[in-house]
Amino acid sequence: MKPVTGIAVVAAVLFGSMLPARSDLFYSTAEYNKVYNRKVAAELEIEWLKKLHSNEKGNFESKIRDLQGIIENLEEQLGIFKTRAKEQEDSANRRIEDLEKRTDILKQKGSDREKELIQENRDLQSRFEKERDELRKKLDDERDAHIQSAKKQRDECQSRIDDMQRTIGNLTNDLAGLKDLTKRQKEELARMESQADELATQLKEEIDKGDIRLRKFHNKLIINLDDKICFDSGSSELKKEILPALNKIVQILNKYSENRIVIEGNTDNVPIISKRFRDNWELSTERALSVLGYILKNKQLDSRRFSAAGYGEFNPIVQNDTSENRSLNRRVDIVVLPRVKDQ
Repeated sequence: MKPVTGIAVVAAVLFGSMLPARSDLFYSTAEYNKVYNRKVAAELEIEWLKKLHSNEKGNFESKIRDLQGIIENLEEQLGIFKTRAKEQEDSANRRIEDLEKRTDILKQKGSDREKELIQENRDLQSRFEKERDELRKKLDDERDAHIQSAKKQRDECQSRIDDMQRTIGNLTNDLAGLKDLTKRQKEELARMESQADELATQLKEEIDKGDIRLRKFHNKLIINLDDKICFDSGSSELKKEILPALNKIVQILNKYSENRIVIEGNTDNVPIISKRFRDNWELSTERALSVLGYILKNKQLDSRRFSAAGYGEFNPIVQNDTSENRSLNRRVDIVVLPRVKDQ
């Protein structure tokens, strides 16, 4: 197996995340390898997420330490300001005492200057207290803001860590489901191959004549019935020529009881002119029902496994640009789908 490149890994992860793990999907060997590559990509993604989580956690813890350092520095500055304020307050008190002494002297003289000094003293004291209170409030606000910022970043970091852990858990569960589904699909692939080989052997004569075409497409096995041996033009009544081949097909389908069978009717793009059928939709549906009705005459078959659909002219296998191509598009497909059992 070739090593998976970085671009392939990313593409595989993106593609894998869009595909639901449905039990009725079927993978070939190449698709199994792609699933395996998606598994490897998912494991690399998990490893990368773990490293990213570790780096981001370290960054947030570093930021928290820085913020704590800032808070400690602010508290230290607040202490210095308090000390300075105390010194200024002591100085102011000394000045007040001095002024009060001078005031006493001036009171004795009863002059107007006495009143002015008293008012200046009051104004000075009031201004000092106001500046002190504003400075204390500013420092308190800055400290609270830094504490709230640190708490918010810590909470965001923890939330991202929780999200990453949930993502890792989901990816682990998806990988486990893919492993189990792939194992069952490989078993179903072997059964489909066996069924295809048996159909090819039993229908060799019809296949060689070109009346029946057998092809495999992803998880489907398609038995293509040419309309020339099935129906007359504009009719939904089965011709006798197709009945022996249908009997062979019924016998083989009965051996593989877990398959689901869809009978699909198709026409070319030439509008039908008929009193019985309104359009190609109705004609294709009636032809599919005719084939389904004949198959279910075998009572050993479980009718719940079968369904029918008419696609009219809207499911061509080639362009409707020549008479030969239009003939190929006029067909009934017996589509065999695997049904993987739950384990």
